[in-house]
Amino acid sequence: LAMEVYEALNHRGVYCDLVTGQEVLKVPGSSHVSCTAEMAALNTHADVAVIDEIQLIGDEQRGFAWTRALLGLPANTIHVCGDTSAVALVRHMANTCGDEFELHTYERWDAGAWLES
Repeated sequence: LAMEVYEALNHRGVYCDLVTGQEVLKVPGSSHVSCTAEMAALNTHADVAVIDEIQLIGDEQRGFAWTRALLGLPANTIHVCGDTSAVALVRHMANTCGDEFELHTYERWDAGAWLES
């Protein structure tokens, strides 16, 4: 998904870097970064951060990356997307940290549909 978002944004003229465990693609003048959860930069402030596939926070092998991103991203607002199975854990983490939590549910779009439009 990180590559798909990178390509779609750049195609639309929204300059975006890509950072994954396999590659780093810097775009001159970029103001956005699309990255995997494992590569989320905890040292760069953002107005808004989006963490997708939040249900992977419960994965024994990779869940640490979502926990690290959720608790460590220095952003004014963090939107998390994914399966509702993670709601209770994310709500608990927000409450424990004294952060505001709002739940909005939406029908999931086909990623290909918005990437192609």
